[in-house]
Amino acid sequence: MNIPIENATLLAPEVLLRLMLYTDNTQTLTTQLAPDAWVDFDTAFGPTFQAGTEHRVSLMNADRKSAPYRVVVAQSPLLGQKPHPDKKGVMVPMATLYLLPAAN
Repeated sequence: MNIPIENATLLAPEVLLRLMLYTDNTQTLTTQLAPDAWVDFDTAFGPTFQAGTEHRVSLMNADRKSAPYRVVVAQSPLLGQKPHPDKKGVMVPMATLYLLPAAN
C-alpha cells in the first residue's frame, strides 16, 4: 500500500511553535515574537491556544530585563512543516500561532 509522504506518525508528539504578532490594524503585517520552541502537540492544538484566549508573554528588552506583554490569540494554530533546526533533510511539524496585542 502506498502512503502519501504528507501522512506521518509522530514518534515524539512535539511540534515547533512559532509565535507571530500582528503589527498593524489590518492584520497583514507580522513579526516573529520569539524564537521557535518545542511544545507537545496537545498543548499547541488543544484548548490552550484557541482563538480568543489571552496570554502573558515576557519579552527581553535591550537591558536584558523581562517586560510582560499581554496578547490574544487571533485564530486557532495553523499546522505546517519546516526543516528540522538541527537535522539536515528532516522535516518537522510546526504550529504557527497568530497573536494580537491585548486591549488595555
